[in-house]
Amino acid sequence: MFYVSRKQFISEFDNARARHPSPMMIYTGRLLLPGDEVEVILTTECLAITINDLPAPADHPIHDLFEREGFVLRDEVSDDLGRFPEIRVWGRWYMDGPDYQLFEPYITCKTDASGVKIYARYVYNWILRGIGQHSIEFKPTTEGETAYGTLRAWSAQLTDYSDLSSRLLKSTNLPTGLVWFPQDEGYGLPILVMEHAMDLIRALKAEPETA
Repeated sequence: MFYVSRKQFISEFDNARARHPSPMMIYTGRLLLPGDEVEVILTTECLAITINDLPAPADHPIHDLFEREGFVLRDEVSDDLGRFPEIRVWGRWYMDGPDYQLFEPYITCKTDASGVKIYARYVYNWILRGIGQHSIEFKPTTEGETAYGTLRAWSAQLTDYSDLSSRLLKSTNLPTGLVWFPQDEGYGLPILVMEHAMDLIRALKAEPETA
């Protein structure tokens, strides 16, 4: 739901740059954990959870988490729910063996009364870990295509596991990419989810070198 295509990112970046030609555009990346996609839908009346776009199964451990601690998130979003009829939180259910499971939130989507959706980084205090922060500054002359290529290259470099053995890769659930957030959300820059680390590496290696 929150993935942005290359074409869409370039278009939205260039449009934001046209509206704000002078400032540096800064992006901050968070390592993206592997796992099932989780979406938590909050309104003033209810809280619902989906796993991979389907209602979370009744026996899924995420229900136990929300029964124990879900009230914390509801308290955190209560002020925003006074202004937005619906808030969605997107993240991953990460499992590293049978004894280590967690919910890692990344993005919020706030829908206003007119139906406009506002996407932003997850900033509520509940379960906010912020694993792996990396920042990149883009000069005022940087265009969307260059920005996209730079974020892809950084994502590939930060998640390059080509030196690891296949046995280690299979036994360790390493991050699969990064989620890149604009530092200043007022510019209207897009959020970019850049995933599948080894695919990024292979794509970069396959590109012809330019003089």
